[in-house]
Amino acid sequence: MNPSVDPRGSAPRGGPPVPPPPTRYDVTRYLCAAMHTDIALARKAVARIMNEPRRAAASSPGVDLGCVLRHALAARSRQEHRDVVLALLLLGVLITLPLTFGVSLLLGLLAAWVIVAAELLSVHYGVVSRQLKRENFDPNHAPRPPNTQDTARLEAIELRDRGNVVVSSRFAPFVGHGDTYSTWSFALNTARPESGKQVIPFTIHELNEHISARVGALQLPGMNIADVLLVNGADLLFGIDGRTRAEVLRNLAGPPGAQVSAALLRELREGGKGRARPYLAIRVTGWSGELVNTLFLRCALLPDREIAFIEGSSCLLAPVRERYRAVDSLLDAPTFRQWCRLVGQAGLRTPILLFSAPFSVAGALFAPLFERRKQRRQERGIRSHSFNYGPEFSLREAASDRLYYRYFQMLDRELYAKTIEHRVLDALVEFMENHNIDSSDLIQRQTTIYNSGLFAGRDISVTRSSIQAGSGTQWNNPQPVKQR
Repeated sequence: MNPSVDPRGSAPRGGPPVPPPPTRYDVTRYLCAAMHTDIALARKAVARIMNEPRRAAASSPGVDLGCVLRHALAARSRQEHRDVVLALLLLGVLITLPLTFGVSLLLGLLAAWVIVAAELLSVHYGVVSRQLKRENFDPNHAPRPPNTQDTARLEAIELRDRGNVVVSSRFAPFVGHGDTYSTWSFALNTARPESGKQVIPFTIHELNEHISARVGALQLPGMNIADVLLVNGADLLFGIDGRTRAEVLRNLAGPPGAQVSAALLRELREGGKGRARPYLAIRVTGWSGELVNTLFLRCALLPDREIAFIEGSSCLLAPVRERYRAVDSLLDAPTFRQWCRLVGQAGLRTPILLFSAPFSVAGALFAPLFERRKQRRQERGIRSHSFNYGPEFSLREAASDRLYYRYFQMLDRELYAKTIEHRVLDALVEFMENHNIDSSDLIQRQTTIYNSGLFAGRDISVTRSSIQAGSGTQWNNPQPVKQR
């Protein structure tokens, strides 16, 4: 394929259309509000997700990413119009400065203050309060994309958010799912029978399906179980086999596909090796989408069928930053105190926005030129097999506060993680016993994993980081998460 082909995504291969992701979660509203109130985050979302048509978008569990990005585009458009007005105002001030230096500068600053204050009030009480509060939020009424190119990119992103392929560009493959706070793995002898019995042969698919069914029987609220394919974007051009590449990267100039067939997942699970690997993703979403715990589980049989390798990695998406949840406390109209606070914030921002406006306008004017140069660099990278199709930015992770704002969130994280972990290991023991395999070592490994530790003898290793979460309270995460 020619890398200069229009980089757009494609629909899932085979089967009926995948239903849209759930939008009942408050976290979608909060991120939409963040696009309007956090200028830097909105611009980063557009630049590093929307304007990267060759890269996959990071997974966003519990979030309608398409809806959030529509608001990001609308916020950026509004900011660009404001910057044009401020730049023209600054130009007028500079023209009249030689005549009346002090008066022109003062009037210019006052006029800019009015413009910035009007925008702040419009954002908070014309957009956020009227469109993004719980009682009036409708993702179907999100702003329309300004052009067909953005529309096509949003459609590709929405397909990826509902797909079963996770493409990363980092060391860890779990991009978009938060911090990895626990990993464990062990090898299990599956050729040693119970006393007086004979081992009943099994396939890795039977083991995977048994675990999936047993975990699904928990019926935890907000739980989702799916087979997913994890692959690094740097391996798509040369590091994976031809069949996998044909399904994941059908267009060299576009983003990786969002969906692969169940047959490919089954084939890769049988192989047990390779750079693209299938996992069982067990996700529990709670607290209106603000707390997402995901266990990535992989079971593999060695070629001699006598050793099974089991690994698990738990990831956590923490609640979003507190200021993004401020939408729930907004009234339909500002009180006098709130009005004064916003006008005061506008006064502090005005000098910076006024004098940076020409640079922002110039950046917007030259953006197509910079974009073409970036696309040419990426085309050269594709031709030289050095381009990484993985996302370099996760909006959901960037918005995470890494702070609990309710004590019960910390307990629920423990509930999700430990309940699923126990059920997975119990299902393993049950499966081994059903196939007359000696499970005594596996039961010992269960105890080791439950008790944690940096290394647990023989062929099992467990990694957890113990971090303070407020006074006298601990939880396991490589990043600090504290109580408010």
